[in-house]
Amino acid sequence: MKPIKYQRKIIEVEKRLGFMYIPAKAQELMPNENTKINVQFEGKKTFKKLSYNAEHNRIFGLTNWYKKQKVKVGDVLTIEATINNIIIHSISNQSAQNEIDEAEDLIDLSGLTSIEKGDIVEDRIKELLVLYGQGLLNVYKPVVDKEGIDLIVTKSGTFKTIFIQVKSRFNAVENSKLILTIKKQTPHYSYYVLGAAFNPVTLELEDKILLIPSHDLEEKGTHLSNGKIRVTASLKENSKDLWQPYFILKKDLVNHLIERFEEASKYLR
Repeated sequence: MKPIKYQRKIIEVEKRLGFMYIPAKAQELMPNENTKINVQFEGKKTFKKLSYNAEHNRIFGLTNWYKKQKVKVGDVLTIEATINNIIIHSISNQSAQNEIDEAEDLIDLSGLTSIEKGDIVEDRIKELLVLYGQGLLNVYKPVVDKEGIDLIVTKSGTFKTIFIQVKSRFNAVENSKLILTIKKQTPHYSYYVLGAAFNPVTLELEDKILLIPSHDLEEKGTHLSNGKIRVTASLKENSKDLWQPYFILKKDLVNHLIERFEEASKYLR
């Protein structure tokens, strides 16, 4: 694969915790499991081994380097990525690239934890089900999340149930790619994974969401060595990747779930 060169504006949480996020465009060059990767800094002839977290796409161990280089929040790093390697070429305070200039208009969500972000999206999905369901569906949240289930949906007047795991990404719109990492569960006809892209500009979910039956996730997803499954779906309109048939409009989510209930009724009484 060809090297990818890009620029990365450091946000507050990266500086504070000493890590650097790898954007979607370069993630395909990184390992699919937690391991060490080679990082080379400008002016150095040798690589340094740093920890890479494949689930969150982050390189850790940069605290001392940030301090020595006096990297500030908002500074831009010019980076080159090759297979399992990262080269940091330069640091600047400003960039002429539009994608970085536009990023300054985004609301800084770096203070939110991944749990808080997940809760925001789960609540948005719950609201969609209640509003568009118009009393046809009931939605519940488990007291404890141990089985990868975030929402439990029932059809009014029945005891039939659909279980949904909600996965979200807050950087998917910028990268035009929705990358989900899902803990492997036993496939079941009533279990679905829902993937949503949260737009930091509009503070809303994108209109297109993924709704993947667990059997299809098991069959078509990329199985990682850590026991998890990865889904990489393009948000571009002209994409033809294997996940495109699973995209639906968020306003149609209720109709799709009702269809699933009706389908299940043919086999369960």
